[in-house]
Amino acid sequence: MDRAAAYAISALLLGGGIWIFVAGLSSTSPTLWTVVALDHILIGLISAVGPS
Repeated sequence: MDRAAAYAISALLLGGGIWIFVAGLSSTSPTLWTVVALDHILIGLISAVGPS
């Protein structure tokens, strides 16, 4: 159950990062939102495939 919760959190971080990236492209400061999105995506990937 703990592993499933960990993967769910990772998936939410990845999904949120992708959503921020897509929404940020049409904003007035796309570079800022791209950096914020990449931060979420990177954290999600590290938590999904990193050491357990």
